[in-house]
Amino acid sequence: MGIVDVHTHVMWYPDHISDRTAGEALAAKLVKLERSGGLTNSARLDLHCYDSTPEDHWAAAQQADRVVVFGMAAKPTGFDVPNDVIASYVREHPDRLEGWASVNPGEPGALDELVRCVEDLGLRGLKVGPTYQHWDPRDPSLWGVFEYCATHDLPVVIHQGTTFPTTARLEYAQPLLLERLVMRFPSLRVIIAHLGHPWEEDVVALMRKAPNVWADISALHYRPYRFWHAMTTAFEYGVTGKLLFASDFPSATVEQTLEGLRRVNDVVAGTPLPTLPVDVQDQIVHENWRRFFRTT
Repeated sequence: MGIVDVHTHVMWYPDHISDRTAGEALAAKLVKLERSGGLTNSARLDLHCYDSTPEDHWAAAQQADRVVVFGMAAKPTGFDVPNDVIASYVREHPDRLEGWASVNPGEPGALDELVRCVEDLGLRGLKVGPTYQHWDPRDPSLWGVFEYCATHDLPVVIHQGTTFPTTARLEYAQPLLLERLVMRFPSLRVIIAHLGHPWEEDVVALMRKAPNVWADISALHYRPYRFWHAMTTAFEYGVTGKLLFASDFPSATVEQTLEGLRRVNDVVAGTPLPTLPVDVQDQIVHENWRRFFRTT
């Protein structure tokens, strides 16, 4: 396997995305399109800009050898994708796709739904996002789903960073709020999405401390200076081996994310400032996933 994309979505407007959130997504998309020099998925520039139907996703999935896909159980911010949608889609393409569940730890029945997703639907990981779902990562009473994942060796991706919906709760978004949780379950494999932007330095510190905290690089190249700074910071702290390649489709494609990574040093070209070595870039794309998924 050459490329594993650890962060993609299936969802579409209006079935799974509210009117308000779709409008705010479009505004955010237009900014990303401008700032990234076109390296964002602009197939639709209307209220369907975040659409990722199974047909859309499958076409994009051809750019990687293995693709992790999930929905989002985040009614407070206008996202509501049934886990059955993900499971049904993944069953059609089991050789390339790996489906993960999404539940809201702050809602009653979250653990029961996760158990159903794993035992009945065959999903193999968990996606959560405190800022989207309005729950405090420091609250141990909400950690039951993480205990279950640790016990059953299920990986978790956590959106712990900023986002565009005005209904999001940024007070729950800071990455260091995860410290107690990840140290309580040290065997739990956690991916912090988008390197926790704009708190990338905090994620670097947490990755260095916590043995099984990783991060993905999706949705970072839209802001070239911040991307360069985050990646060279990770390099200087010796944690680039815990960075995983991801596209955040439908926000971007594998091809666009790869090009963004290869351009990471452009903002400092011709200066004495540090750069991210090409061999480290190659490891992020082709090698690091092997240790996360424990594949020889």
